[in-house]
Amino acid sequence: MLEFEILSRGLYRPNQLTITYNPSLRMPTSPTIQTWMDTLWEQKVALAREQKIPLFDAPLYRFIEAESRPGGPLHLVLGNTGYKEYVTTRVPEFAQGRKRDELGNALSVCSVVETSDDYILLDKRQGVDVYVGRYHVIGGFFERNLDSTDSQQPDPFGAICREIREETGIQLTDIREQDCLGVVYDVATPHAELCFLTQLNIPLAEVLKRIPEEDEIKQLETLFVTKESLQDFLRKNHGNISATGEPNLLMYGGVRFGEGWLEETMGQLF
Repeated sequence: MLEFEILSRGLYRPNQLTITYNPSLRMPTSPTIQTWMDTLWEQKVALAREQKIPLFDAPLYRFIEAESRPGGPLHLVLGNTGYKEYVTTRVPEFAQGRKRDELGNALSVCSVVETSDDYILLDKRQGVDVYVGRYHVIGGFFERNLDSTDSQQPDPFGAICREIREETGIQLTDIREQDCLGVVYDVATPHAELCFLTQLNIPLAEVLKRIPEEDEIKQLETLFVTKESLQDFLRKNHGNISATGEPNLLMYGGVRFGEGWLEETMGQLF
């Protein structure tokens, strides 16, 4: 089964990504569903504590829909959810048989981070509750209490810059250019993810001198990117990359090396 679906794809500058945010757009629930979520959450918190994995509720944005046209802007409609709601509604016994709009449907952000000397950064996931041992790009959840503007509008570019800073120590002044590449949906652990490309003005040697703000990445790896090396990495590690990291890498390759590269690579993988 394909683990992801690409909902929209393009190259969107900050002024080409617009958002309609309505806090009332929440997951439909009932007393029975709420009790089930509360019980499962307590079980998961207890298990995470035993495994020394951090697990706590946080206010997140809920993905409702994405609208885009070729050459036009990307428009998102967002509501409210939380990490507890996401974790408990993504499990197969709840998610199977339900439509996506019946789930927590949290929105995350992730980015291919490219150095000025053509390396990209990869996280080999450890100490997390999903996709342990798989490769991922830099990313995390889009948090309502951290990632909004002064006017309380969701700020996805701010969210991915925060995640990059926390996980790698890379600062805003290190970033040359940043674009949103589109929206993907993780079918395996149901939620949506905004994918980005972050191009730095510093080489890998300088990146490795930066000090992360948080101890989230246990094993930072790098890849020197050419047409061949990226395609080879995707082919060799297909099934060992997170369900949102893989399409982020594919969309990045499409931007960097063209649509022909993307079509050829997709044909080899699927």
